[in-house]
Amino acid sequence: MLRRLTLPDGLEVFSLNADETRFVHGEVFGARCYLRHGIELRDGDCVFDVGANIGMASIFFSKERRNVRLFAFEPSPAAFECLKANIDLHGPVQGADTRTFQCGLSREPGTAEFTFYPNNSVMSGFHADLEQDRAATKTFLVNSGFAPRHAELFLGSKFKKVTFPCSLRTLSEIVDEEGVARIDLLKVDVERSEREVLAGIRAEHWGRIRQVVVEVHDEQGALDEVHDMLAKHGFEIIAEQDPQLKGTTIFSVFATRRR
Repeated sequence: MLRRLTLPDGLEVFSLNADETRFVHGEVFGARCYLRHGIELRDGDCVFDVGANIGMASIFFSKERRNVRLFAFEPSPAAFECLKANIDLHGPVQGADTRTFQCGLSREPGTAEFTFYPNNSVMSGFHADLEQDRAATKTFLVNSGFAPRHAELFLGSKFKKVTFPCSLRTLSEIVDEEGVARIDLLKVDVERSEREVLAGIRAEHWGRIRQVVVEVHDEQGALDEVHDMLAKHGFEIIAEQDPQLKGTTIFSVFATRRR
């Protein structure tokens, strides 16, 4: 159920979960987590927000610069409804042109089962792993100062789940369909589907991408694979792990074109 929420800086948004929205707002607007290590946004840039969730990053990008062209992708019906409401609430912001797509991006078109955690929507995904997701969240909470037993209690209601089929498309399919000449920032946060998203970019489209920020779950060599794929296509790469995520497999990768 959508609720309207006022955040500490006065920003009003529609939210599925107030605590989660406040946390993501702090990361995106406070810590500016997507504009680090040389990643920059300019007026008129084109941004692909893959794994948009309820749209906090999309709102941030549209407010950061004027006339941003934004493509936001979210497969979950509940999160997509909230994303649409937030885009309608804040758009067009500073001339932003925003398109929303209720689908996931992958290596090929099709359908796949999506696991949605209503009380922890940012952990939802096509490759959800309940045990690992609980462990990563507990580690984050303990690193943030929670006592282990309090963290365990907090997790009690966070991982109730529902599953349903969602459609998949490829990034290159969208580029062709929408006539996208360039992608100035490709942001990917898709809970273990990052390799599939990048694999859905055809060779001739990589040169159109200027910057990439991707969350990587380093399982089965994922971090090295993403690093090598980006390096192959001419990017300089910085990978880092938030201190609060130490002990998990979750890293952030920032990639910019060599100059």
